[in-house]
Amino acid sequence: MWLVTICVQTAFWSVVTLPLWREVIDLHRDTAPSRRLMVLPFLITAALAVLILSRLGTERPDSPLWAHHPKMAFLTLFAAVGVGLPALHAIALVQDRVRRHSPDKLTQADLRVAVVARDYIKRYLGIAGAVIGLAVLAAGALRRAVLLFDPEGDILRPAPAEAVLLYGAFFTALLLVVYVPAHLTLQRLCVDLREFHFPVAGMPAPTTSEFKEWMDGRARLDTLTQAKVSPLQQLQSSLFILTPLLSGVLAAFLPKVI
Repeated sequence: MWLVTICVQTAFWSVVTLPLWREVIDLHRDTAPSRRLMVLPFLITAALAVLILSRLGTERPDSPLWAHHPKMAFLTLFAAVGVGLPALHAIALVQDRVRRHSPDKLTQADLRVAVVARDYIKRYLGIAGAVIGLAVLAAGALRRAVLLFDPEGDILRPAPAEAVLLYGAFFTALLLVVYVPAHLTLQRLCVDLREFHFPVAGMPAPTTSEFKEWMDGRARLDTLTQAKVSPLQQLQSSLFILTPLLSGVLAAFLPKVI
């Protein structure tokens, strides 16, 4: 199980890395983001550094494989720099583009931005979730492999189940910190578009024929931009997002599964 997970996640990173970087670079050029947005990659890197440093003072789980920890450190670095950081940065780039709209000066271009931004966020959300989910699954599978190799713990010291659970919870929280602001910013643009084209202030009387057209127009815009989609519904559209925490729970409470 552990070897299969390692092979799958490495193959996924290898296939996704180059196209993702090209797309993010093009998005960065087209967006011309503000300088403060560049703080995000440093904050994410700092969070990962804190996670790594917190493990240095603890007893690491042993492994029967030669040079296991250096290899895992290299793979983790490759995943973070090659896929994780670009995907999360891309979500922030989309948010930066969306937030620049003026509620009283909206155009067709803003409507296109709202529709395209939703697809961008979904795609990058899925990529980031897949990377994180596979990493946590690999951690849980490694723990299970160590337990099978040395059930009594005489030679090896497997990581506690709670560590895998916290591992998944940490990265799930990191993903939410990036995603939720982007989602809320996009929702604000969608609502502004609806109120700009069909404002409540210009609502016809309910008894007139124009009232149905006004209501239908607002409903069409809401459907097109998905203005009424909640953060939970958006997360459910990508099952990979819940994989980190779910796999951590499985490793902690159902050790025979992983």
